[in-house]
Amino acid sequence: MARIDSLRNSLIIDVRRPAEFEGGHITGSVNLWRDQVTDTSYSYGGMMATKNQIEELLSSLGATSTDTLILYDAKADVDAARLWWILKFYGHQNVRLLNGGLKCWTKIGGQLSTQKDSPAYAEFTFTSNADSSIHASIDQVREASESASSTLIDTRSVAEYSGEVLKNGAAWPGHIESAINIDWPTSVDYSGDHRFLDSDSLRLVYSELDREKPIITYCHSGVRSAHTLFVLTELLGYEDVRNYDGSWTEWSHLTQQN
Repeated sequence: MARIDSLRNSLIIDVRRPAEFEGGHITGSVNLWRDQVTDTSYSYGGMMATKNQIEELLSSLGATSTDTLILYDAKADVDAARLWWILKFYGHQNVRLLNGGLKCWTKIGGQLSTQKDSPAYAEFTFTSNADSSIHASIDQVREASESASSTLIDTRSVAEYSGEVLKNGAAWPGHIESAINIDWPTSVDYSGDHRFLDSDSLRLVYSELDREKPIITYCHSGVRSAHTLFVLTELLGYEDVRNYDGSWTEWSHLTQQN
């Protein structure tokens, strides 16, 4: 992982609600919230925005196609990881997560600002083709569930997985058949500085996974599962991991309850 002050031609993006951003953010960062990268044309929520929507949004934030985009939030990078995954999917490879996000930044004495600047409009376009290898469709998830062709990881809480808790947006409680449950924050020091665990600890967290078998991650709306995909691919070197964008929200709306 590179130091944040060593990256040239970079733009820091704070992935939090506007009110949180205005209360204090890394100096020079611009603000983007999850709702802005959502496609609202679906009858259910949480689906990622279109390529054109993302290009226009990043252009309005002053990003260019040659920039390294550095993302952070205040929840161990879980919201930032969602944006990271969307950007990687659409073809922007120069994107990083700030390890530990805002929690770690302030703990090491990083300065915050309440100044809100208006970024100059730039021209951002995705210069590579979409990377379908990190995206899972509902049909691929259905096949994995029925044939065990891939390992399905439910990255939600135990209460959501068991059906004890039903979050807003889902049609019914429970989990996708054959999925195993590995709650996403087990990969970070969530009670401490929010940084990712070391490699040995991460390997223990995901010790039940078969490296030779494809993996599909999902959660409620593809946010927490994007974080787990980051951990598996970027920190542990897994090669075949896909995030189910629709996740439990789409699955519960488009499939029959057992």
